[in-house]
Amino acid sequence: MQRRKKNSPEISSGAEDDAETGLTHTGTRKVKRCTIFGLALLGVGVIALLVTVYYSVDWTVRKFRPPVETSSKWVHQNNAAKERERQTKPLPQPWKIRPKPPAKKLPSNTKCQEKPQLNRQLLDKSLALGTKFLLEHQKSFGNFDYEYDWTTGVNTDDDMEVRQAGALWGLSLIFHDMIDTFDNEDVDGVRVLHIVAVHLLRGFEYFIMQNSEVLEFNGVTMRYIMYPGTKKHGIGTMGLVSLALVEFLRATGGNVPEYVKMKLVSPHKREELESYLRQLLAFLVTSHSSTPNQSLEDRFYTWNKLISAANWKSWQIQEDPYKQIEDGGGYFLQSYDNDGVSSGGSSSYYDGECLLAIIKAAKYLDYNFLFPIAVGTAKSLHHRHVTMALKEDEDSANTKGFYQWSSMAFYELATVEFEESEKYYDNFRFGSWLVDLALWMVDVHRTLGRAKNTGYAYEGIVPAWSYAATFGSNTGTAQHLHCTIEEGMARLISWQVGMGLVENNVEDWDGKTGLGGVQNSRKEPGLRIDTTQHQMHATILARRLVYPEPNTW
Repeated sequence: MQRRKKNSPEISSGAEDDAETGLTHTGTRKVKRCTIFGLALLGVGVIALLVTVYYSVDWTVRKFRPPVETSSKWVHQNNAAKERERQTKPLPQPWKIRPKPPAKKLPSNTKCQEKPQLNRQLLDKSLALGTKFLLEHQKSFGNFDYEYDWTTGVNTDDDMEVRQAGALWGLSLIFHDMIDTFDNEDVDGVRVLHIVAVHLLRGFEYFIMQNSEVLEFNGVTMRYIMYPGTKKHGIGTMGLVSLALVEFLRATGGNVPEYVKMKLVSPHKREELESYLRQLLAFLVTSHSSTPNQSLEDRFYTWNKLISAANWKSWQIQEDPYKQIEDGGGYFLQSYDNDGVSSGGSSSYYDGECLLAIIKAAKYLDYNFLFPIAVGTAKSLHHRHVTMALKEDEDSANTKGFYQWSSMAFYELATVEFEESEKYYDNFRFGSWLVDLALWMVDVHRTLGRAKNTGYAYEGIVPAWSYAATFGSNTGTAQHLHCTIEEGMARLISWQVGMGLVENNVEDWDGKTGLGGVQNSRKEPGLRIDTTQHQMHATILARRLVYPEPNTW
């Protein structure tokens, strides 16, 4: 008898049928299990894909540092075109408000009756020298020498990002003033304008293109500046760089001949700067304490809501969230980290800088829809930094920090014209605050008795005099402010290197070192960049509002 091997194919037909049937049933069960398992895996994959898309494409705030260069010129140009298309979408212009030009000639009884100490020629020379100093002390990178000892020729190692941004704003103010007084037939003037424009573009390159981060959410872009060497950044830096952009764009967008514009900034570069301003302002406005929770998503929600709400044309609805007087809100969170997360309380300096930036953008550029936010914030900040601060201390350091920024802001809000019969806000209230603060600076803070440089004070006192002389009924107030301007600014000009006094303290001065820089006191040789910047702006205001005669320098 032959022994069959196990699993031998030689089996009977009946047993063979049973075996085939068993194998068929087993295979069917295996196929079903594999199909179900495959469908389950497919479902999990689809869900994972949807989750990935949801969290990484349209709904997540993306943070990145924009590349300075790209290996593909075509890709760079294509991306830039898409970005411009998103960023140049017209913003709403719901409010019929326009700037009110200053009076060309004011009554003589509003001016100081004592012997004049200032004149247009002296102011022109001071501004020309100060401009030279700022240009020569801008570094090749785009920022500035922070403090220069003109007696030793040594730069200090100190630095401060807000004062660096302020210097850029000061240079932009000078550029704007040069444009306003430009003579179309002055060939040499075009050359000087071009030089200043090159320096400004270098500064914008440094602050905005090289040292900034970008946030994107659902097609909207925000940008914040990250000054090198710091982990916490002051929101005032954002306000001052925004102000510098506002002045530059105002200057190059006015009634300037096309051939001059083309020498100063190309249409493409101007569009780029307009886009940068929009990105900076979006971050700045949403750094307000009214933004809920201050998450990155909240920023974009708030910005989009502001733009959408502007179409309703309901001023009060838009102003109220920013007019937080009773609960102590209504300020700008004073700092942000490298991830763009805002934190901290209120700073009187930063609050004023940011307020002024928003007001000027709303008044002079395409950000008209921000007017209710500016007015509401101005009211809450006046309550915080003036009303409440002076109740605690009549010579409050908080009020002093807020002073010149709020004065410039109140002047802008006071000097408007409403094109409709109904006024959106009481502009005379801001004019009254402006003059009251100037009297506080002169009579309580006693700016004329200060040993240090007080050029910043005249950034507020000069506009206050202009308003009091134009709209005020008390000529004595106007005269008082004008006499302060005469005495105070004449003394400060004498502290400027090259104006005939301080250089007498240095033997063998070469006539060039430190020329145009402004000392912080009569005997301090350090020329700090913000001291010169503030005094040059006060000089511009005095030339424009107090001595509006033709240029002499």
